[in-house]
Amino acid sequence: MTIDPVVIDKRPRSLLHMFRQRVEDTPDEDAFYYPVEGGWQESSWGHTNDLVVGLAAGLLALEVEPQDRVAIIASTRYEWVLGYLAILWTGAAVTAVDPTADDDTIAQVLADSGARIVLAEDYDLVQTLWRVRARIRDVTKVVQIDGDFPDDRVITLEGLLGLGHDHLVEQPRALSQRLYAVRRQGLAALPYARDQRGNLRGVRLSHAALTYQAAAVAALGELTRDDLLYVALPLSTAYAQAMLGIQLACGFPIALEGRADSVVTSISAVRPTFVAATPAMLDRVRTAIEDARQPSLFHRRRWVEKKVRTDVGETFGDRLRFVVCAGGIDADLADFYELAGITVLEAYGRPETAGAVSVARPGEAGSRTAGLPLVGTEVRISDEGEIEVAGPGLMDGYHGRRADTEAVLDQGWLRTGDAGLLDEEGRLLVFGRHVPPET
Repeated sequence: MTIDPVVIDKRPRSLLHMFRQRVEDTPDEDAFYYPVEGGWQESSWGHTNDLVVGLAAGLLALEVEPQDRVAIIASTRYEWVLGYLAILWTGAAVTAVDPTADDDTIAQVLADSGARIVLAEDYDLVQTLWRVRARIRDVTKVVQIDGDFPDDRVITLEGLLGLGHDHLVEQPRALSQRLYAVRRQGLAALPYARDQRGNLRGVRLSHAALTYQAAAVAALGELTRDDLLYVALPLSTAYAQAMLGIQLACGFPIALEGRADSVVTSISAVRPTFVAATPAMLDRVRTAIEDARQPSLFHRRRWVEKKVRTDVGETFGDRLRFVVCAGGIDADLADFYELAGITVLEAYGRPETAGAVSVARPGEAGSRTAGLPLVGTEVRISDEGEIEVAGPGLMDGYHGRRADTEAVLDQGWLRTGDAGLLDEEGRLLVFGRHVPPET
């Protein structure tokens, strides 16, 4: 399939512009599903927009400026997405932190990024911020999603919405003016990743990098508004955030699952058409299925194959088209899902590439490769066997780390630190982290 590069060149200038177009095109269609007591709740694009408008205006009332950093420390949930979109609307950059991170990691990320506002999930996380307050002096306000911490520096999510309402009464054009000010090359996201020595580094991603990722995957033509994506990954990861961008470009709804112990049961309830997964998640699903099966050594292979197909099929539902797995999947795990009749498509990317570099197509299932590079992205293998990438999705550099940036970016090419090769058809095989030769 030949993809017209004009599709990429004419993409909107930010994910928020993509979101606004989606709201205008399909305001009443479902955008998100999320678990509530007794089942799942749906929210349309229009309803989501109403909430994002209030939160974005509330952030403006807190004097958030373009390219300020606003952090989110929360699990995978609907409010995370609302906060993400609201931050992008202000022109600020999202710094996402895993809510299970230790105090030192949270303090390091917030201090290094210079985050001014933090959206924190609950009382416990606000207490964490209180413990490390001497190290995060740039933080001026905390927005608590669940509960109400007794401190005047903390505001509830409902309180932020109220601020937003009042701000728009006083300045009704504030949000349209701010959206106009968002620029393609402006800082949109500042995810943090550890290098091979374990040091945290902020990855500077522009609006252009995020929209490229979304438009390039949408241009493959594999996903439509009729699809339903299931995400049980931490939204603090670049992979999960890339999926949010792809959703905006394609228009399908997402089911958000933040309860780690409910994945197996909730996938079958949601009945998605595709799933975003990691090898660890697929392994947990396999373990749960095998624990429930109680296999016998005397079963014939044909019977076992049929039983595996039945059990795995019941778990993922009857509408599943494929699973997209980021990260190398080992042969044993791949064999299990192949036996079960599940199409697993491998994808490869790094935080430094704003998401995917390449992704296998359904016709390449079983190739055990990450497929061809996305349109506009180039991949080459160095003489030492390291994967190098060039294209519109590359980071601008590491935040405040010029030497580290110069060590991995050279004339538009990123040294990924991963080992791999390209097969005869140009598809990427990934072998894991690259070990430089001894000098």
